[in-house]
Amino acid sequence: MRQLIKQFLWAALLAAGLQTVWAFAPAGPIGNGGDAWQVPVIGYGLAGDLVAPKNIGEEYRRNTPVLYYTCDANFLEYFGSNGVAAVDGSFSILNALTNVSSYSSTLSEFPLSAQGINYTASALGLTDLKSTTLSLMMEQMGLAEPDRYTWTLHERSLPANGTCPLDELYLVVQRNLDPVPSPTGQIQYSSYVNGTLYSYSIYEFCTGANPLAEAVEFPVDPYAQTYTAIASLGGGLGAGGFYQGLTRDDVGGLRYLLRTNNINLESPANGALMTLITTNTSFQQLYPTNANLPLGYGTYDLGQLVSSSRTNDPATLQTLFPGVIVASSSNYFILATNTVVSSYYTNYNGEPLGTAPHLKTYTNYTYYPQSIYVTTFANVVTNHYSSNTVINLYTATVAPVNGAPLGSPSKTNVTSKTVTYTNVPSGDYYVLPPDQCPVNFVRTLQTNILATTNVITGVSTNVTATTNTTAYAYSQYSVSYFTNYIYVVYPVECTLTASNAAGLYQGIENVKFVRANYDSLIGQFFQPITNTYTMGYVANSKVASRKFTRVVTAPDFLLTAQDLATVNNNYPVVPSLSRSISFNQGNVLTGLAGPGTIETPTIITYNKVGSVFENGSLAFNFLSTNEFLSEFTQVSRLTWASFDSSTNEPVLYPNGTSIGNLENQILVSVSPSPADLPSGVQGEVYPGAFFTASGGSFAPPFAWSLAARSGSLPDGLFLSSGGILSGTPTQSGTFDFIVELTDSLSQTVQWNYTLIIQ
Repeated sequence: MRQLIKQFLWAALLAAGLQTVWAFAPAGPIGNGGDAWQVPVIGYGLAGDLVAPKNIGEEYRRNTPVLYYTCDANFLEYFGSNGVAAVDGSFSILNALTNVSSYSSTLSEFPLSAQGINYTASALGLTDLKSTTLSLMMEQMGLAEPDRYTWTLHERSLPANGTCPLDELYLVVQRNLDPVPSPTGQIQYSSYVNGTLYSYSIYEFCTGANPLAEAVEFPVDPYAQTYTAIASLGGGLGAGGFYQGLTRDDVGGLRYLLRTNNINLESPANGALMTLITTNTSFQQLYPTNANLPLGYGTYDLGQLVSSSRTNDPATLQTLFPGVIVASSSNYFILATNTVVSSYYTNYNGEPLGTAPHLKTYTNYTYYPQSIYVTTFANVVTNHYSSNTVINLYTATVAPVNGAPLGSPSKTNVTSKTVTYTNVPSGDYYVLPPDQCPVNFVRTLQTNILATTNVITGVSTNVTATTNTTAYAYSQYSVSYFTNYIYVVYPVECTLTASNAAGLYQGIENVKFVRANYDSLIGQFFQPITNTYTMGYVANSKVASRKFTRVVTAPDFLLTAQDLATVNNNYPVVPSLSRSISFNQGNVLTGLAGPGTIETPTIITYNKVGSVFENGSLAFNFLSTNEFLSEFTQVSRLTWASFDSSTNEPVLYPNGTSIGNLENQILVSVSPSPADLPSGVQGEVYPGAFFTASGGSFAPPFAWSLAARSGSLPDGLFLSSGGILSGTPTQSGTFDFIVELTDSLSQTVQWNYTLIIQ
């Protein structure tokens, strides 16, 4: 029997060498359906386990494109705003991902390891809050620990009259998958995690507490880096370790789950109402109806909307542009210039009588503060778009021809030139009805070019001669154009239904996480949020789309804190956190364990026991002189902190300064708010943000800066002490930073911002 085990292990080693080098483990319910073999005796469903590995095609995933998280009063009172900044940082790493199918086939954009070490934090036995949160979110996205399930037991049996452990028989399987397709175009099992090759040994205990047997992985190369995947639930970090991003295997797992080509039988998220669309193909009508246009129908001028949205508040905009719905709006202040061009005719002193007057033109500049608005719309659809605006500039003069006799009649001369304004959008748009129902276009009926004239300057005068009057005039004006489109459409009616709407759905490619706070530090009121999104599904061998509306009345992820220290089987237990997870298995076919979806809500509870140490029994602390020294067995079990690769000292929790800052945040409001910071474009002038604050006991003058522990701004952007964020970003990405306000009494308050540069 021992020889059989040796042969089995040797075969496993040979098989390991034939696999590719990136992998992940899909997660799902423990021991469900066809995976009923996943029992504690062979290592499943142990203390702290929420998930177990699933086979190819039986994965569980998220299918809601926007999810909301919030921190309740228990979390805020213990971790404060520094703790909020830490969890914001973990979600920012996830938000930085684009559509998972957009990355290269080898995922070379991502490292094989994203771990760092802060040696001060390591010496103090500190646990990084941000890294812990990021790791458990990989589990919440549907990924299990790849290192743990590269090799895993499927069956353990003892033949009749056999003796444990010599006669025990085992079946070992792999639940670690390769996200990069093989040359045959198939997903395969893998013995690698981020390039580290694993084999295994079977540990058998025969009797006692579960598990009695397990396949325990070990690296074939003893010097290889292990537990590199973020989905390993922090198994390789240790005290002082932290994550700087996602690894290749983590993104590979998310790509497998969320890619469009992964079509699963599943139901939409809890509470999602499907929009039923009914098209009346027997009746046609003109679209869009637009009473503001001379023709009564057609699309709007996009340039007018964009320019007006920058200088008008939402209420004024909706008056100027009937039917437009403003989704969000923020503002900042700039020092603007009002330019007035004036012209006149005049004669110089000493000129002979009858001399023709001279044209004089001057420009007057007036500086004034201007509020610039950043507005997003809920129902504006761009029909045609250009990043530039082209106008015709006309100059008209009325005067005698040069060299003509005195008193000769005037002639009119008009010249024109084409001027292109860069970074000034133009085009046309239409608005959807308030219910966001799509439009079924039949054909274009008519196009009309509409012109708008803007007078820049003008002047005219008459010069009286002996027998006649000579006229002099000068004017300059610009003419801009936009093309109005009139369409023939079929009427479309949209209704919401609570139908289960189960079907063959595509992956959603990407999930974004948004922080949506409660209304106060101690309040438990959550402002409902309405989400509208579409999902691709397969029907009759064709891909179509379904539209859903989800009203979020409670956070999808609630972050809280409690004292979780306890005793289990007479042994002290200090978990870092507890969490929940909910699986929808309603569409799983008989004999299978999946696929399915991961539902909300989820509660993540961090242990706020404080800095806690474990001390051993007296039996191990007596010296030969019977002197008791408890320090000999003192072991640090949990101390929450935030740290990174910088030389800044770690922030320990609970943090009094952080809580003071949190109290200041409640009393002092800042504009723009973190959620309304304008995005930018690499290589283009940033639209700007002017930070202002009000409320509380803060006394001006104010000084603005990046906090000492802040992240960085993109190269080319700068924050002045006056609170102006400006410049031209030279790099793209998602940037997290902390803005700090200091008043004349040296009081400070900080806010966490995320800036996206495309």
